[in-house]
Amino acid sequence: MKRVLIFALLSLFVLSSLFAVQTIKLVAWAVGPDDPSINRKLNLERAAEMLNTVLEAAGADIRVEVEAYFDSTDWSSYKQRALIAFQTKDQQLDIITSGHDDLGMWAKAGYVRPIDEYVEKYWDLGFKDFFPALWEATKFNGKIYAIPQDTEARPLWVRKDKLKEMGYTEEEIADMMNKFATGEYTLYDLVKLGQEAIKAGVVKWGLWHRPKMGVDYFQLFKSFEVPIYDPEAGKLVFDTEGAKKVFQFIYDLTNTYKVTPKNLIGTEWNNIHKSFAGPQGEVLALMGGTWNRAEWINMFGYSEEEIDNLLTFTLTPSAYKGVPGNTLSHPVVYMVTSKSKYPELATLLLLFASDPYLNAKHAVESGHLAIRYEELSVPMYAADAFSKKAAAMLLPQASFVPNNDRFNEYNRIIFDTMTGLESGKMTPDFAVKFAAKRLKQQLKDDVIIK
Repeated sequence: MKRVLIFALLSLFVLSSLFAVQTIKLVAWAVGPDDPSINRKLNLERAAEMLNTVLEAAGADIRVEVEAYFDSTDWSSYKQRALIAFQTKDQQLDIITSGHDDLGMWAKAGYVRPIDEYVEKYWDLGFKDFFPALWEATKFNGKIYAIPQDTEARPLWVRKDKLKEMGYTEEEIADMMNKFATGEYTLYDLVKLGQEAIKAGVVKWGLWHRPKMGVDYFQLFKSFEVPIYDPEAGKLVFDTEGAKKVFQFIYDLTNTYKVTPKNLIGTEWNNIHKSFAGPQGEVLALMGGTWNRAEWINMFGYSEEEIDNLLTFTLTPSAYKGVPGNTLSHPVVYMVTSKSKYPELATLLLLFASDPYLNAKHAVESGHLAIRYEELSVPMYAADAFSKKAAAMLLPQASFVPNNDRFNEYNRIIFDTMTGLESGKMTPDFAVKFAAKRLKQQLKDDVIIK
């Protein structure tokens, strides 16, 4: 394998030996925004060291220097800065890290470029080891625009200690989580459980979700079996009849069931984490992510044993009895920008950054999941009980939001509607009409209104 790689590098830099050693600088941006995801940046720097070692062994008179930045503010601010960088003529940016759902919009705008030829060229050197499903999250209009960096899933986190205060045993809690996952218990059973916990005085709230725009709440569309995308037509979908059911549930969470506060949207993330995962624990259940576990260990100083005694998790339940629960996976990907003068070198760097040991370190330390088969056998990953349990329970029921260039606009309208519903300013009937009208006005023929 090493010999094949050296020959590939010699072919790539065949002319370099005519000149003195040249150092090529690649600029890369990475994002958490959670602090434990710092390896998205560090792995690029480690990859440069690895690549330079091989370049030297290959006799190539070229080296790579990576100038990497890590953003830990928030997704919205990071993406705004990325757009400015894309549009600033003299600003170098070779590699950009983001969620796979940004790929379609950035590819359509010409900010990132397809890299199929390079993935194919280096396929046997490591890219073939990636889980096949993840490559689907890197495509737009049939072309590969990205390299998977990590993946995750979005479990329903539950305060196990609070359930025990209500009288449930360890065995009963495990059985309950399984019933939510298999469909014996539904979303409405989760609401009842939250109401019981509030009535028992062990928590103030029954169910919380993310306070800012994201993708987690599309799990509720999945719970009600409401499609948001037509893959054959390649268009986003707004099913008015199905959306009415989802919107009714969202409205009821705050206005009828009263298990979610009306002003949850807009709450600072630190307050979300403290209210749910802090030592006191004021919330029974949270629609979160696998990475939250690492965040909470860092935030509150929990040991592995302590956090496992506090929390358990399951799938987001279906609205219908007998239907298994669901989760969304939102792979973060590395993209090569269109302004990069060295797209092949950048792609090769990403191959090294995807080394199974480097990615296993990232996965375990940040609460993410493996992206390639060889990573599963890395001792650090293989010994991590949480990673194994999360992958086994969540990934078989995982789906992705679409890589559609208009998805972010669609998402914004759904989130604005959700905000109106939870605050009580919109009724479900009005919300359906509001969302349908805005979607049609803004997306025109790029959305199917049913």
